[in-house]
Amino acid sequence: MNTSYIDGTDMIFQKAQDLLEEEIEAIQQTKELLDDNFIRAISLMNECTGKLIVTGIGKSGHAARKMAATMVSLGITAVYLNPAEAVHGDLGIVQENDIVIGISKSGESKELIAIYPAIKSLKASIITITANPYSKMAQYSDVVLRIGIKKEAGHLNLAPTSSVIASLALGDALATIVAEMKGFSEEQFAVYHPGGALGEGLTMKVEDLLTVNHYSAVEETGSFQEILIELTTKRIGATVVMRNDNIVGIITDGDLKRLLEKYQEESFKLVAKNISESKPTTIQKGTKVIDAIRIMERRDHPISVLPVLDGSRYLGTLRIHDVLRGL
Repeated sequence: MNTSYIDGTDMIFQKAQDLLEEEIEAIQQTKELLDDNFIRAISLMNECTGKLIVTGIGKSGHAARKMAATMVSLGITAVYLNPAEAVHGDLGIVQENDIVIGISKSGESKELIAIYPAIKSLKASIITITANPYSKMAQYSDVVLRIGIKKEAGHLNLAPTSSVIASLALGDALATIVAEMKGFSEEQFAVYHPGGALGEGLTMKVEDLLTVNHYSAVEETGSFQEILIELTTKRIGATVVMRNDNIVGIITDGDLKRLLEKYQEESFKLVAKNISESKPTTIQKGTKVIDAIRIMERRDHPISVLPVLDGSRYLGTLRIHDVLRGL
């Protein structure tokens, strides 16, 4: 559909941009309000021997659920507590060594105020995320983290928008920093995400992406014609050069193209050992796909193909395209 024919298109784009700017401003203001209380919150969470319990009502409740979910995915034991249900027995989940994180823009949510005294009596710590550091919830808290909100994004300044975005961003900062301090690793992340693309990318081995079509090799005495046939039939972007069953070089499509441009018909007189790049970068069977990506990308000149070996035995050539498709 051609949006240029819709009346008010420019106005719609402008309103969207204005709203996003207002939400960006809320995060920026929250960033500027970071102080020693944030350090205290991080310290409490890092030293916590119990669990983290995140609570909020309404849209802040949705933010609390997401915050708890992020923490769990990063190896931090966390749960969401519905404050409306807490006053009817669910508060039993709170124990002495726990930390309760309450989210409320006003700091005056009656549902949370109703459970804060009980949480204190259970000797759990309280961290409150709010725009009002002088609120009733703040008064019960061990640590108060401020979100910077001038107004809620949108034309009514009513629906929770900027305040929720700022709370979520602050929660992400808490979760990721604590996870890093606890030494949470890629391997642990993969354990917690076995079914997703991220988890597969962290656990999959390079040989898992190889097929019979990934094996492409010529002897070092192989003719230019043999090399050309191997590259065009296998179509993996490169062929390795072998001597006594060991890799001694590699020839890529790009190498062949540059050779033809430089020597033209004289190229057909060359053999593989005259063309190949010696000592190519290789990778061993059992290497994780994510590490293969790093090897490809973190060279002075990034590469897109990587021969896979089992000891000294050549198994096949992995392409960056296979990696991306596998993820």
